[in-house]
Parts: sequence; C-alpha cells; structure tokens
Amino acid sequence: MRSERARRWSWFGVSFVIVLTPLLTSACGGGDDSSAASVDGGAGGDGTVGEGGGGPGSDGATGSDGGPSVDAGPATCDGGPCNAPPPGLLNPDFTTTWNPGILADTPTGNPLGPDGLPVRTTTCATVPVQAGNAAAAIQSALDGCKGKNQVVLLAAGTYSVGATITVPSGVVLRGAGSEGAGATTVVSTAGGPVVAIGKGKDTVCYNSAFVAASQPLLAKDAPKETTAIQVVSAAGFAVGDLALIDQTDIGDVNNGDCGGAFKRTAGYATSERVEIAAVSGTTLTLTTPLHWTFATAQKAQISKAGGTVTKWAGVESLRVQGGRPGGYPGQNAGGVEVSNAAYSWVKDVQVDGTTSGMPMRLVGTYRCVIRDSHVHNSYSYGFGQDNYGIVLACGAADNLVENNVARFINKPILFNNSGGGNVAGYNYADNSWACDGSNDDGFQEASIDCHCAFPHMELIEGNWAPHLAASVTHGNAGYLTYFRNYASSQWSPSVANQPTSAIVWSQPFLPQYSNVGALQLDSPDTKMTVIGNVLGSTTNAALGLPANLGTTGTGGGGAATSKTYIGKPVPSILLLDQASVTWTTLWLTGNFDTVNQKTMWNASPLTANLPASTQALPSSLYLTKRPGWWPAGTPWPWVGPEATPKVGKLPARERSVAFDYYTADDAKCTLNCGAYCCSVGASCSL
Repeated sequence: MRSERARRWSWFGVSFVIVLTPLLTSACGGGDDSSAASVDGGAGGDGTVGEGGGGPGSDGATGSDGGPSVDAGPATCDGGPCNAPPPGLLNPDFTTTWNPGILADTPTGNPLGPDGLPVRTTTCATVPVQAGNAAAAIQSALDGCKGKNQVVLLAAGTYSVGATITVPSGVVLRGAGSEGAGATTVVSTAGGPVVAIGKGKDTVCYNSAFVAASQPLLAKDAPKETTAIQVVSAAGFAVGDLALIDQTDIGDVNNGDCGGAFKRTAGYATSERVEIAAVSGTTLTLTTPLHWTFATAQKAQISKAGGTVTKWAGVESLRVQGGRPGGYPGQNAGGVEVSNAAYSWVKDVQVDGTTSGMPMRLVGTYRCVIRDSHVHNSYSYGFGQDNYGIVLACGAADNLVENNVARFINKPILFNNSGGGNVAGYNYADNSWACDGSNDDGFQEASIDCHCAFPHMELIEGNWAPHLAASVTHGNAGYLTYFRNYASSQWSPSVANQPTSAIVWSQPFLPQYSNVGALQLDSPDTKMTVIGNVLGSTTNAALGLPANLGTTGTGGGGAATSKTYIGKPVPSILLLDQASVTWTTLWLTGNFDTVNQKTMWNASPLTANLPASTQALPSSLYLTKRPGWWPAGTPWPWVGPEATPKVGKLPARERSVAFDYYTADDAKCTLNCGAYCCSVGASCSL
C-alpha cells in the first residue's frame, strides 16, 4: 500500500494541494541491451512506436510507403515492460501520436538497420578524388545510379565542387567518414548548399510550388488522428503524392512579425505535409494519421506538391564545408538542404564553421531523418543571420532529428512553421550563441527553439539542451511536448587549450546575464506539455554531475517586469508570464528542479488534481524499447526525475566531449562579434 499525504504547496506563486507519494520507478531502468526483447512488427529494432502518447483515437496506421504500424504491446526495454503513459498523464487534446522517421524499407523489403535507416550495401559507382572541380563527376555518377537504391562512393580526401551536388531518388552519396584524417570532405566554392536532396529550396513553402488544379477545399472536417480526408474534388491526386493540408488561422495562432514567411500563403500558419495512400472518389487516404484537426470552418484545403518529389535518397559519412545561404534569409541551407522529399536521410555528416547559413534543413519534408551528425561553429553569429543549426520548416511532418550534436550556433535546433509529428530526440544542443554587434554575447539564446507560427504537436525528448524555449519574436507555438530532457540554463564553459572544453573562439568566455533560464515559454505560446524533465544547475548533487560542467556564475536577467523569473537564487528555472495564456494552459507535472530540489508533481493549474497514478512516467513517448543504436552498458532512459543520478550519459554529448574543437579544420576562424561573423583570416569573408 502506497502511503499518501496531502500538503498545500506553492510554486510559481500559485497555491494548490498536491498529494505527496514516493517516486515511482519507471519499468524501463538501466542495464544492457542483451535482455531487450523484440517488438512485434518493429522496424529494424529501433523501437519506434506505432501507438502511445497520442491519447484516445490514435490508430497509428500507415500506408503504402510507411510500412506497418508497430504493435505497442507487449513491449520491453532493458528487460522490463515499457509502459505506455498512464491514463491522465497526457492531455489528448495537447498531444498526438509520435511515430517519426522511416518505418520500413519499402523499395527493397529488407529490414532497417539498428538506427532505423535503410541499409544500402551495393556500390553503384565510385568517384575518386579529383584534381579540380569534382562537381560534374560526382553529379554524373549520382544521376547514373538514380532509382537503383545503391551507393555512390567517395574516397577519403577532399573534393572541391563548384556547384551544389544534388542526390536524386534512390541513391545514397557516401563518403569514408565525417571526422578525422580519413574523412571525406566536400568543399563548395559556389553559392547555395553544398549537398542537396531535392532542388526546391524555400520555394517549396509557397503556393507557387503546388499544383493549381489540385488544391481542393475539404468537404468535411478532418479530425486529428484519422487518415481519411473528404474533399470537394480529388482530381489530379494519385497514390504516393506529397501534399500540404492547411487552414486559416485559429485563435491559438499569433504570427508575430512572420507574416506569410514559410507558409503556403499568409494567414495559413497551421499546416502539415502528408502523403497520399489511396484515392477513392472524393476520399483521400493518408499514409499517416493527422496531427491536427483541419476544419471546413477554417477553409481547410489540401494542395498537391508540384515539381519532382525526391524519395529514398541519403547522404552519409561526409564532412561538408564552404556553403552559402541564399540571397535572402531562409532561402536555403548552407550545408545540406533537404526539400520536397520523403523517406530520405542524412547520417554521420559534419558541417563546420566554414559554412555560412543553416548547416542542415528539412523543408517541406515528410518522414525524413537527420541522425548521428555534428553541426558546429557557424560563420555568422548575429541575430537574424540565418545561422541556425538543424531546422525543420514549412509544414515538415513526421521527421526525426536524433542523436546529433549541434553547438556554437545561434539556435542549434529550430522548429520553423513545422507541421507536427516531428521528434527531436536525444540530441546534444549547447552554446547557442548570439552577438549583438557590441562585442557582447551576454544574451542567452535558446538551444532548441521555434520560429514563425505555428510549430505544433512536436515532441522534444531526451535532449541535453541548456535552454529550451518557444520564443515568439517571429510568431508563437503551441501544443509542444517537452519530455525527459536535461536543461541547466548553463552553457558548457570555455577553457583555453583544453580539447574537451567548449570553445568560444578567441574571445574569453563571458557569462550570460540576460534571458537566463532552463525553460522559456513566451506569451502567447499555448497548451504546452512539460513532463519528466530535469531542470537546473549542474552544481546540484542530485544530478550526479561535476559542477564545472556548467557556467555557474550566470545572472537572472534583473528585476522581473511582465515576466516571472522563477529561481531563488538564480539561474532561473522557468521563464514565463504568469498572467498569460501560456501559464493558464500549461500542462506541467513530474519535473525535478534544482531550486525546489525535488520533483514537482501537479505543478500547474491544469495538472493540480492529477491522480498519483500519473506519476509512473513511461520511458519514452515515441519508443517502445531501448533503441537499437543505444550503446550497450549505458542506461536508458538516461535522464529523469526518478533516475539515480538524475542525469546520466547521453551518447551525443559523449561524442562532443571527445571532439577537439580547437584543432578542427576551421580553427583559423576567429570570432568577430562586431561584424556578426567568424572571420577567416583578416576579414569576414570566406
């Protein structure tokens, strides 16, 4: 029998009664991977769920290219049952079914690898290192292997290219590795991305990218978690088409200064990329359930994507340098751009400081994956300089960003008008930097953030990200879920000439003194879910971390005005406006923080009366078991309020700690805050 006692508690200035109980240990504890049983119908051993986390009505169905859904039970992880969320833990109106990425290798019928990606072993063509511009030789080999689901292999060494290398459908461009002396490096001497999957760039966001004759209105509402859409006409649609479903803005949406940017058209901020599984009369069946209810009252419509849709393309084991952003912010990534694509992936790719603009972006994509990659040290560091790390944009849906390192970038991971069902899982995102033009980096930027209304129904799980946020300068976000992350509010410090230390280039480290916090939810963000996170300073003994892993001398942003800076003493834990809809609609429970030094259950008005049974936190909201790529002997979940210690080892962070940022290939790049850039040589030009 569990002992219970009631106590009145006050947190964030709100008093309410909670029930104090002993912490319930998740059924998926530590141990190695040897005892983990397989999941019926599992895809490649990655443990992706087909159900769970979406609330009532989640059917987890997929269609022709998506493969079968995964049977969520009985599931195991680390030898114990991996329980679904207990009834009442999640608000089904605030959450969805997260089942991201590639679920089956449809073209070959072969099993997926332990990382959940198709396994391509046959070499179609090999391109040796070239004496001059290698672009034509690489592109010719890729085009000749189109559709064969085979590999174009690049040797170890450096390839100089004078044009963007575009990977077509059914081809993997693979190098010899992304780091070290034996790596394959592709250096661009031209504008635009270095490597691309799809050619659309940001044009895929806008109405001109869709087929004008195939943009019907919905004839009936299309509820969340269903796959059937009734339209006034299905003319022009066929199985396998990609499309965008969107609608006019509802009251939850605030566009900020974003206007029509990254939307099909202005006033349609809520959108989702989908794929057609079947066409019957005026019914379009989708391969994945919707993550949002699209209503006829909001003039919901579905638009068929035009141009060439790229599928089953991959980029693997490369180092990418020298790219450029477009002629205006957001035109394209400077490293690897994936646009108007599905079932495509980027794996083990490093993009470093000789690339200007976003290192990697998924724009208008469906079920694509970025994993095991490393993006760091942007060329430019100022506000509005397009120097974001890994970006999901323009209705991109059901994509997976997993096990990556993103550091020394203005916003390492960014949701930009994304479309729901995406997961940012188990990434290390740190040292998110901003220069203000006065040689000052004191403003603490967010490690995982949002731009342009209206990112929604996304899952941020298992990340080490000091400052989680949904800032609203360029529009608000809503219905995001933050689960089992560690956010300290402290960057990893810079110690000169220590290879395992963070580096802030040549400038001595300056502590952040403004906007410092672990979790920042600005008004009017709405209907956010925050569960099972560990929030606060590395100096707290319960976390099990050395104190010097964080910068402990940070300030708290001065006196509170319209914001409530929660934290006594600073650094802050939660930054929000207590009088706003952000607080009144916040689903907050089960987070350990280092100010209260305990797990705060039932911690917001909406969760004040949750039963004690909701304190049995699941291991994951998108995995049914320990993922196949997780290192043997490393406990999973690696972080949580019930864990001892509360913060363990995250594989992506361990890779970053072992990386020598001081002697990397871009070491000549020197910080120049006044010019918002990382100078190469004497000037801010590449």
